[in-house]
Amino acid sequence: MAENGADAVGTAPAGTGRWSAPGPGTWLLDASHVARPLCAFTADPGVFAEPVMAGFVDTLARYGSVLECLDTAVVGGFVYQRLRAVGAPPDAAGPPPEPVFRQLLTTVPALAERMATAEAVLAERRWRADLRLWDESVKPALLRLHRALSAVDLAALDDAGLAEHVDRCAQALAEGHLQHHRHNAAAMLPVGDLVVHTVRWTGLPPADVLACLAGASPVTEGAPDELAALVAALEGDREARDLVLAGDVAADEVLSRLLRRDGEVGTRADRWLSALAAMPLDGEDAVAEPGSLEAPGLVVDRIRAALGGPRATAAPGAEEAAARVRAAVPEEHRAQFDDLLGEARLVYRLRDERAVFGDRLQGSVARRALLEVGRRLTARGLLDEADHAVDLAPAEVSALLLGGAGPTAGEVAERVRWRRTADYRDMPPLFGPPPGPPVPSDWLPPAAARVHDAVGFVVGAVLRDAARAGSDRTVRGTAVSSGVVEGTARVLAGSHELHRVQPGDVLVAANTGPAFNLVLPRLAAIVTDRGGLLSHAAIVAREFGIPAVVGCQDATRVVPDGARVLVDGATGTVTVR
Repeated sequence: MAENGADAVGTAPAGTGRWSAPGPGTWLLDASHVARPLCAFTADPGVFAEPVMAGFVDTLARYGSVLECLDTAVVGGFVYQRLRAVGAPPDAAGPPPEPVFRQLLTTVPALAERMATAEAVLAERRWRADLRLWDESVKPALLRLHRALSAVDLAALDDAGLAEHVDRCAQALAEGHLQHHRHNAAAMLPVGDLVVHTVRWTGLPPADVLACLAGASPVTEGAPDELAALVAALEGDREARDLVLAGDVAADEVLSRLLRRDGEVGTRADRWLSALAAMPLDGEDAVAEPGSLEAPGLVVDRIRAALGGPRATAAPGAEEAAARVRAAVPEEHRAQFDDLLGEARLVYRLRDERAVFGDRLQGSVARRALLEVGRRLTARGLLDEADHAVDLAPAEVSALLLGGAGPTAGEVAERVRWRRTADYRDMPPLFGPPPGPPVPSDWLPPAAARVHDAVGFVVGAVLRDAARAGSDRTVRGTAVSSGVVEGTARVLAGSHELHRVQPGDVLVAANTGPAFNLVLPRLAAIVTDRGGLLSHAAIVAREFGIPAVVGCQDATRVVPDGARVLVDGATGTVTVR
């Protein structure tokens, strides 16, 4: 078993016998979200798995899903998940025979209640109330929590006070994970409902339908409104603008001078940089990964690119896409298409806002506290480097700070080595038998079937790779943003290599994280090993109009760094020239 904080940190690759299933049934590796190990602090069950599952249980019940939970466990720092249906044992390999299942729908109270709930959800458009709750209550509360923790003078705390502060940060990050996943169904259902209906009516690829949503999630682009306001302020302050463009001042000094500048430039710089602080340079773990502000060169380059001229906004492209799709919809369904599109656009921003204001904001403040812990423990010889403290579980932080027993510096260093060098290929793709089939939607009443299909589409669009065979000169994946372009492949091992990206390059990476947004204006195309139609890479590619192919599985191994490649974002093919 590997569900506790200590066992969640791996030190050996797969095949050595270290890894074991976290429980009965089928557990699938989620490499689309977590392509490299989580740090020990994030992987602690009370910080991650428990609140994630609590959120799933809540949202699936409130939206009438036949799923009870997406069970979550951490093995070797990697995330594994198991689908569990209402009333089914954990090791169930698919639904029972249809007659048995139909009888269960009427005789098992929990299932009958889900069927009634699904009808109520669609009738009242429950996602609208949940979006209001997010905007008016949950998001402001998360922001207040982050501000309160950020305001603490860490250096002024004694060891006991710092240990207590770290515990509060752990609780805040757990709350962020909980609220993120409590709003899963509200973010998923209208988007999936639009795609499922439109594909049935038209036969169009789902990517064509999703293109209608470009521009509906501003936070995905990395605080574009705040950046646009900063650029406008710089255009009105020639001295500040020249400072940014000069190139002979160190990037961290440029940012420091902008923040200190009186007037609009200082105000706008503070707001944009505060937004960036919640975005880890790579992946989903804001505790383990340096924040975007820890790469000032990339941040200044992003400002320079914006000063070079505003890109075309996504809205016209989205409207053109919507017009094309609508024209393909049979006339008798166009009014419903318009309604579904409106609802999907309404909630689309929830997909990334949940992560930014939940996991990432709270994770960034936890990282700050852990670096202070690391400085103290390093000075005492209890850690080798200050940033190794992120690979302490919350209980271990208190133990080491207060003189109790804890892992040695060498043991923590080995955790760090594993986290920095392992990737999803070092882990079993699943534990247990192959997954069984889902419940066929035609076994369900109409409302429940609609919820089932919509949520199922989005889960697959986030997690499912293309699984298409390639060759030694070609890789194939999911086409997520159309266009054909040739450029130089820049194969990156992680965000620490983003500085290598040059204008016109094709970015090739295992997956992308928020900080990749900083180099988007330079890119000709995006290619990833992992991810589906609603992965981060797919969404930002559509927002910026960049051709993209995701979920190729082996692009980072097949495509040589520096090679010329042809990317076809319509067919999902990447060819080495």
